[in-house]
Amino acid sequence: MRKRYFLRYLLDLVVIVVGITVSFWLNQLSITNRETKERMKVLNNIEMEIVDIKKYCDDKLTTWKQDIKIYDLLLSESLDLAELEKLTTSKNRIEFNLIYYRDFEPPMNRYNSMIHSGDIKFLQSEKLKELLTNLHTFSLSNIRTTVDYEKSLKEPLISVLTRQHPELFVAAQNRHIGLEEYSADLHRAIGGNTQLKSTLLVQMKYFKTRTYLLEMYLYVLEELESELDQIKKSML
Repeated sequence: MRKRYFLRYLLDLVVIVVGITVSFWLNQLSITNRETKERMKVLNNIEMEIVDIKKYCDDKLTTWKQDIKIYDLLLSESLDLAELEKLTTSKNRIEFNLIYYRDFEPPMNRYNSMIHSGDIKFLQSEKLKELLTNLHTFSLSNIRTTVDYEKSLKEPLISVLTRQHPELFVAAQNRHIGLEEYSADLHRAIGGNTQLKSTLLVQMKYFKTRTYLLEMYLYVLEELESELDQIKKSML
């Protein structure tokens, strides 16, 4: 009789333990599945943002390289109008180079949202986190620093142009003056004004530094894309 009760109690105990174990396992499985879905969602968001950033940077790189070529032509001993027209047929494009600066604000809404929401915790790869930090802090900061320097250089450049060559601003707005005449006048003014030429030469150094840093930024972006691709493949 006692043996029967003992076996019965033992069976009940085993059923309870098994029930708790299964319940715990199912709960852990549910948590794991939920975290996996959230992790994949975060990875997909990073992947979409990489595509957006890459397009933005490719466009910027093309424009910044054109800026350098335009300055090269204007600073050369003789102006090659045919080469200039390959880059632009607009006086406004050239004037923009002289008086405006190029900002750099890549699309980072998804990344910022992950940081603020705490979803970044779902990333398990330390390398991925490191690349994201490098891209969105160190590499981005380097480019923005050159943008700030360029911005500060615009003020003395505009001052030289308005005080010593106001006719160039007037010509830029005159619809009867074409690209050939305007660029020739600008090239002549640069060649005859050491202060203007030296200011443009310094500015072009920052153009080239900025372009180099953008290429490094794109390199980090490619590393990030490769690491992300490997992680997603491992989850399939």
